[in-house]
Amino acid sequence: MLSNSIEDGNTIVQRLNTNEKLQFVRQMTETTNNLYYFDLQRQLWQDYFDLDIKENKWAPRVSKCFVKQHYTCRTYGFPKHIVEQRLQTITQQFQRTINELQQYILQSEQNVKHWQPYIHPAILFNAINECVKSAQQQLRQEFDYKKKMLALDSNDPKQIWQTTVSILKTKAQEEILRKRIFLRRLPSAYDKTINRSMDYVQLMLSNQVLDKDRRASLVSNYSKTITQYKFDLMTLNLDTIQNIIRVHQQLLMDLRNKLVLCCSELLIQAI
Repeated sequence: MLSNSIEDGNTIVQRLNTNEKLQFVRQMTETTNNLYYFDLQRQLWQDYFDLDIKENKWAPRVSKCFVKQHYTCRTYGFPKHIVEQRLQTITQQFQRTINELQQYILQSEQNVKHWQPYIHPAILFNAINECVKSAQQQLRQEFDYKKKMLALDSNDPKQIWQTTVSILKTKAQEEILRKRIFLRRLPSAYDKTINRSMDYVQLMLSNQVLDKDRRASLVSNYSKTITQYKFDLMTLNLDTIQNIIRVHQQLLMDLRNKLVLCCSELLIQAI
């Protein structure tokens, strides 16, 4: 994706010719991705806060008829203090990510001085930024759409809000997992857990009755099996995430169909 983000992007990728350079750029790209994601979440919570301030609907009560029809409780939405806490948390995460990215920028300005061939830091920053923006384009389009949904006076604001956030979060997880599958790298917690299972195997392989060649063959077989297991596990995780996304999307579609039945034509056109 980085190679397609800007003109001559292939040249930049070719100059990332060591594992150290690749790892640094991946970390910086992930931090940039997190920054945009937290900003998206911050805007969404701010919109929710502003909407409830405007309409003064902090976890309002609904009629008994509505409760019976939808099998829900008599309040929906979030209390004001919950929204304020969440907005504060997201804002803090956003600010921490800004600080983290600034550290990467300072570090990269020093690193590129020693990189051969040389990459101008401004060009590298621009490529990373455009790469992330391109990857999140669909998320932003969906966010704009869901923002309009939040503004509608529907009977399901809490469900629409929660489903919207879940889709955005799950799709971000899907993108990260796709990259991990491409790189064949598990999250460190999974990786350590699986690798710890090799302790018992190492004990068996250290048995002196095994000659050097037989031991090497067994080690190779173990390594291939574990590598394939890690890949299969990530593929299964991706399939699970995609199923979750499909369920959320179906739920949003059902909510939209409900709005078609209960909203005026003017509101329908505003979606």
